[in-house]
Amino acid sequence: MPRVTQPYRDARRRQIVSAARRCFTRSGFHATSMQDIFAESGLSAGAVYGYFASKEALVEAIVTDVLAEITTGFDAVLADDAPPRPGDVLQHVFEVLEQQEGGRDFACLAVQVWAEALRNPALRALLADAYEQVRVKFLRLVERGRQAGSLDPAVPAEDVARALTALGPAFLFQRALLDSADARVFHSGLSAVLSARSPAPVGGDQPAAS
Repeated sequence: MPRVTQPYRDARRRQIVSAARRCFTRSGFHATSMQDIFAESGLSAGAVYGYFASKEALVEAIVTDVLAEITTGFDAVLADDAPPRPGDVLQHVFEVLEQQEGGRDFACLAVQVWAEALRNPALRALLADAYEQVRVKFLRLVERGRQAGSLDPAVPAEDVARALTALGPAFLFQRALLDSADARVFHSGLSAVLSARSPAPVGGDQPAAS
């Protein structure tokens, strides 16, 4: 029997995951069966189960792949000696989410998976773990920014990290619901907010004229 190479296994895995994405997007996670995924992929049950034991395992693969792409941007910023800029990392996050296979369909898939997680403990635990990984990355970024003096030290780093982590799901939700989320627009708007300064004092606080 010919030896199965790693590139072959990787290609077969991508084939199955892509088929699962299409099925989940078209019918929803709950309504999609493994039989649907067999048919969509054009593979036998044995071939699919050789890679993934369940729908949850397929969602885990999707989440893991997206998370790996997002993490690359964090690691690049954290490895740089320059003061980190949260806006640049957020732009990377938005672009990764925007460029996912299926375009807007991926955002719709994300919303469906979130809804299913409310009644599926295993799926909820998987998404909570993914959220936690991103939150920890943002927390490290915020702490670096505070040390460099680019972020307000009066605000707890944990508060900032949680707020930043929430922006990725917000981007996907708007993209799914309104089809109007654009990575460039989100980055532009958030850059303005993150760089905002307090207004100059008015009235009696102004220096007297000489």
